[in-house]
Amino acid sequence: MTEQEKVFKELEEIRDAYNLDVKQFITFMKERDLLLVDALKEYAAWLEEEHDGRRYSPATINRKIAAAKSRIRYAFKHSSSAESLRKNYQLEEVLKQVKPKRIDSLAVPPEKVLSVEEVHNFVEKTKDNTIRLMVQFLVGTGVRVSEMLAIRLTDLQPADVDFVEVRIVGKRAKERVVHVKTKFVEHVRTYFHGATYLFEHHGKPFNRISVTNRIKYESLRTLGREVTAHQLRHTWARIQIQRGKDLRAVAAALGHADPGLTARMYTNATLKPHEAFIDVSEAARRGSAEVNEGLPDGPARGTEESSGER
Repeated sequence: MTEQEKVFKELEEIRDAYNLDVKQFITFMKERDLLLVDALKEYAAWLEEEHDGRRYSPATINRKIAAAKSRIRYAFKHSSSAESLRKNYQLEEVLKQVKPKRIDSLAVPPEKVLSVEEVHNFVEKTKDNTIRLMVQFLVGTGVRVSEMLAIRLTDLQPADVDFVEVRIVGKRAKERVVHVKTKFVEHVRTYFHGATYLFEHHGKPFNRISVTNRIKYESLRTLGREVTAHQLRHTWARIQIQRGKDLRAVAAALGHADPGLTARMYTNATLKPHEAFIDVSEAARRGSAEVNEGLPDGPARGTEESSGER
């Protein structure tokens, strides 16, 4: 075992919140035969690339870079160069060159959300029946596309005459429950003929990337713009908040552990002039209740009966 391999082994055996990220960093170095410090810049550039059709968010990149820097500092601290102030300064200068990504506002911009009319047009105009049902499910529940495709028939339980409880397993294996109209679930089951999964293709669950690409293609054809599966989740959340639903309930249905995250993503930061000024006389005459306009009931309602995680 070489000296570098011994260092890798020691770093991997440290158990902390960075464990999985460190393993990824070390695997990256091993595959490219890079030295610890030299690898950081290449690793940072690699993190910004697309992998399996997805990109890491700035927050995820920053966490992974922080993990790599932490282990590099640990290795230096336990090396023969640890007592050298000059080498320590040089190391820190190298680490500073890899700067954290700027994290912009989490607020979901308007162009990332579909209107009710756009969703209706998408569903009515698409010729892909599979995507039609999937889009209705995603907009109707607010679940992630990966969560939808992982739903098993054993996850379905009758709630009442009109709705079915659907157990969703989200990130970090956190579970939550959403409600879907019984008639819609029956329609999905009849169309897909799943033996194990609600959405099934030849005995297997659909591929997430394939479904996402088909949604993009159909939205471009029907709406004239590319829409991702995740934008359908944003659409559900924005509609529920515009309806005046409790923010904590919306967060729970989305699987967000922190309602503050939901607020930062889906609520407006500023009020319009006519919203900011409260006319006391007018408010007393009309009452304090707000009227929801132009937001018909969607194909399903998302609710939560247990805590969730983003």
